[in-house]
Amino acid sequence: TDGVQFKVRASCVEIYNESIVDLVKASRTVRGVSVLPVKFDPSKGAFFVQDLSYCKCPSEVDLLRLYMKVLRNRSVAAHELNRDSSRSHALFTVYVDSMVKGPDGHIRTRHGKVTFVDLAGSERLKYSGSSGEMLKETGSINRSLFTLGKVIATLDRGDAFVPYRDSKLTKLLMDSLGGTSLCIMVACCSPSSKYSEETLSTLQYASRAKNIKNTPIVQLDPQQRLIMQLREEISSLRAENASLRAGHGVPPPLS
Repeated sequence: TDGVQFKVRASCVEIYNESIVDLVKASRTVRGVSVLPVKFDPSKGAFFVQDLSYCKCPSEVDLLRLYMKVLRNRSVAAHELNRDSSRSHALFTVYVDSMVKGPDGHIRTRHGKVTFVDLAGSERLKYSGSSGEMLKETGSINRSLFTLGKVIATLDRGDAFVPYRDSKLTKLLMDSLGGTSLCIMVACCSPSSKYSEETLSTLQYASRAKNIKNTPIVQLDPQQRLIMQLREEISSLRAENASLRAGHGVPPPLS
């Protein structure tokens, strides 16, 4: 539209027992071969998943097809409260690059992304009845949710140090929670008075997340941003030079 071109890609990972699994490649029966490391990129000031696979999605149908594929690959199991309980956190990220030709004839690229995060719910063993491997999964889920709660509370208070590095989940949500993004949390609560404590805890989560103040900015390609800054500086210097010449009666240089 109006000379703007778009490229859309998507990726999806799950955090299963503090291990990162690429759901585009992995299935429920194959896990260990797809565990990926989380690294820090100093140039962007954010964490990323190394060797993560990205799928091109030229259309909405391609994007939805990929979503259904990764949904089938998620780790789920049944317990007393839920027949299809999520045993991991999942992050489905859509990357959008827009390219437009500027007045100077140069292509400018803007980068954006939307991350849809499905958090596994906290569990109480006396209600879920989890045992064996599910017991280990429950502990991992609850620890990461506790760490996420600490990060959200720290951002809400405006503290200088935020413990992002305490879990894989908070590392990957660093730029979403405290970066240059907008964060929206949808809280799912039970109407049963039996789970009022969990409902209150969830609402506190959402209330604190709502109080986080971020300032979104346009994400440009670093090299293009530098070129734009240099061009603006050149234009400013030319204007300053012309003003000084005019003030001293010096004619402009021959073109």
